[in-house]
Amino acid sequence: MIGQVIKQRAKSGDQQSGVVEMRAELARKIAAHVQAAGEQTTAIPGLTLYRRTAPTPCYPATYEPSLNVFVQGRKRITLGGTTYLCDESTFLLSSVDVPVVSQIVAASEEVPLLSLLLKLDMTVVREILNQEEFHALEGSSQPRGIAIGKTTVDLLKPCSRLLDLLDTPGDIPFLRNLIQREIVYRLLRGPQGERLRAIATLGDQSHRTCRARANAHQRARCRECGVRSRV
Repeated sequence: MIGQVIKQRAKSGDQQSGVVEMRAELARKIAAHVQAAGEQTTAIPGLTLYRRTAPTPCYPATYEPSLNVFVQGRKRITLGGTTYLCDESTFLLSSVDVPVVSQIVAASEEVPLLSLLLKLDMTVVREILNQEEFHALEGSSQPRGIAIGKTTVDLLKPCSRLLDLLDTPGDIPFLRNLIQREIVYRLLRGPQGERLRAIATLGDQSHRTCRARANAHQRARCRECGVRSRV
């Protein structure tokens, strides 16, 4: 029994060490491609890289269906009265077009906020959900516009390989879809999979209701921050 506990702790420690290493590797790659503060669109459709070097006040934004992986810095996001704190150990999953209020709370020249954003093709999400192994999974979570999860080695590895394609542009047309499908698969197999599954099967009316509620909360939050919403 004691031996099993020791093995489990060792395995957990190895997994955490692997996450830290993968996170550092991803941070180096993002920093290499975005050497000045701002956002950088890439040759991979739907992939944008970010470097922010200073905190910001609250500002309104709209999130499309996307995966946002943070590897350095901290950002606060408010949706529908709920505030989420994103740091270097988290990813943000947005499954519908929703208005939010964002604020970068930790970023500097020495330690910039570094992140990547990958737009999700919900058609691909639904296609993967049609696979037999996902039919047996019954999701019970209520759909929300966004969700926060902890990054894992299994998720960070394909993200890192996707960035590697930027160094070999000729491979992008052949490999990007395969890697993006793996990323979607990892999300669906993870703790936030039910959330993505629920949103992927939302009807138009539910989508509009979610967005309308988020719009109202965004305007209220922007007034609190002293920022006028441009939505």
